[in-house]
Amino acid sequence: MEHWPVVRREVEPGRASRHGALGPTLLALIRAAGLGGKAVLDVGTGSGRLALALADEAGRVVGIDVDARAIETARRLARERGLGHVTFVEADAERIDYRPLGPFDLVVANLCMSDPIIERAARTLPPGACLAFACFHTEQWRETGQASRFAYSPERLEAVLRSAGFEPEHLEVEQEVIRFASAEEARRHLAGLRAKWAASGRWAAYEAYLAGGGRALTESRLIVKARRR
Repeated sequence: MEHWPVVRREVEPGRASRHGALGPTLLALIRAAGLGGKAVLDVGTGSGRLALALADEAGRVVGIDVDARAIETARRLARERGLGHVTFVEADAERIDYRPLGPFDLVVANLCMSDPIIERAARTLPPGACLAFACFHTEQWRETGQASRFAYSPERLEAVLRSAGFEPEHLEVEQEVIRFASAEEARRHLAGLRAKWAASGRWAAYEAYLAGGGRALTESRLIVKARRR
């Protein structure tokens, strides 16, 4: 791919997307791959948000996540909806072999991606099958000055996909810049992330940014669809 489109919008806190929410672009890409009767693996499923969103269209869905509590929540939600064809497995997506859980026609993920996951998806999928996911872009929360270890630049992600045996068909940056009226408004908006950010040093860096007059927060992700060669 010679270029990567960037879709960027500026919003007020009340109009910002919920962090971790499923984006319409990702869902459209997955559905365009065709779900009818197909077996889908949802990597890093958490409480099953993406797996359950696809359940009514797919033939079989398996969600995996290392978080035992999240998996129990996902199982309960599937039972409540009577979804016998949707199962959830507690497993480390960067360490296990996906093939014994399959076979699969499609691998998907929402904000859970790494080089080992891409490599495992490549070993699992047959030629012509798709990997579709959203992952953090290197400009995610750039105001904190700390990039996530799971964040990719478009260039590096394309290189990793090609090296693993995938041909990228769609790769774009979706970016939302939240503008705050005051430092206090920013703190209120980020209250749910404060403890996590404090542990990593991100909160202190963001406080320094606010003290210097900064009043924004960038949410930035890559939306990707790649086909196994």
